[in-house]
Amino acid sequence: MTKVAIVTGATGGIGEKFIQRISLMDDIEEVWAVGRSREKLERLKASCPKVMTVEADIGEDGIDIIEELIKQVSPDIRMLINNAGVAYMGDFEKMTEDKIRSFCKVNCSAPSELMAICLPYMHEGSKILNISSASSFQPNPYLSMYSASKAYLKNLSRALNVELKNRKITVTSVCPYWVDTGMLPRERDGKKINYPGMVSTDLVVDKALKDSSKGKDMSVPGFFAQYFRIYSKITPTSIVMKQWVAGIRKYL
Repeated sequence: MTKVAIVTGATGGIGEKFIQRISLMDDIEEVWAVGRSREKLERLKASCPKVMTVEADIGEDGIDIIEELIKQVSPDIRMLINNAGVAYMGDFEKMTEDKIRSFCKVNCSAPSELMAICLPYMHEGSKILNISSASSFQPNPYLSMYSASKAYLKNLSRALNVELKNRKITVTSVCPYWVDTGMLPRERDGKKINYPGMVSTDLVVDKALKDSSKGKDMSVPGFFAQYFRIYSKITPTSIVMKQWVAGIRKYL
């Protein structure tokens, strides 16, 4: 059986960095890079010989495409990285029903389905890394759907890490604060946006892989995210939310 790693959202900052790191691992023979852009996937393949491109939109029929490919190849899935996700900052009531439905599909349903599909092909020592967020540590007004979906993924990951211990499969929830990628807008309405505690994709990915190898159910990269995890536990949620709103109000 071919030993493979599957990475969704492969052409973005964190996903691409995972591809680069995993391609160097001796025990991984193929890296399935899942993304929507054929052009970006081909560029990724050109830079990483182990990459096999999977053009699929997990918000549409992408999960079916991945499932069919797994059934055809019957690989030994050594690693699954659920990195693909969407975000929305603004008033919840301005989101359409279609957008809400699509949001839940990408951030919650898709990673859950993909884990269920992959687990029969995973064996002792296999690892699942789900990219959550430090936003999962608290409710975030005006980022409500995002923080709620990341809390779902974090809690699911930690629970499954316990359930799968008897199979010696590790599930790790990766919870960074702001990550320095091209996806983050640098200004809004002429105002420069400040991202406290921003960390690099290198830090996020390297710590995630290290924590996963140790069997940890959570990976929290960077001092600010680690501090915020503790702070949000000991501080009343109403106060943390007020502070969050005060910090982002000028960008809304």
